[in-house]
Amino acid sequence: MWSEFSKSYELIAIASDPALSAERGFSDAEDDFIHNRAKFVDVYSPGVGHVTPGILEEDLQGKYAEFRPQEIFFLCGTGFHKEGYALDSGQHEHNKFYAQAYNAKLLELISSSAQRYD
Repeated sequence: MWSEFSKSYELIAIASDPALSAERGFSDAEDDFIHNRAKFVDVYSPGVGHVTPGILEEDLQGKYAEFRPQEIFFLCGTGFHKEGYALDSGQHEHNKFYAQAYNAKLLELISSSAQRYD
C-alpha cells in the first residue's frame, strides 16, 4: 500500500510541475496542430467553472471558433477498468500551466499559418 501511495505522489508531482507541464503543452500543441486535431484547452477553475487560459471568450465564439474546446454534454460508459494504475493523473496533466502553454503555442501556430496564406 505504501508503495502505491508513493507512486501516486510521484505521478502527481511530475504531472503538476509547472515547467514540465508547460513543456508538454508546447509539444502537444505543435503535434495536434500538425495533425489537424488542435483544440484550445480549458481547465476547471473553482468558483468560475471551465476557462480557456489566454483566449478571450469572444474570440472563441468568433475568429477561433473552429479551435474551441470540445463541449461534452453526456458521458456514459460501462465496464471500463483502470487496473494496474496507482492514479489517474489526467486531472493533474491538464493543469493551468499546461493549458496556458498549449493555448499560447496554438495561437502562435494559427497566426503564423494565417500569415503564410495572406
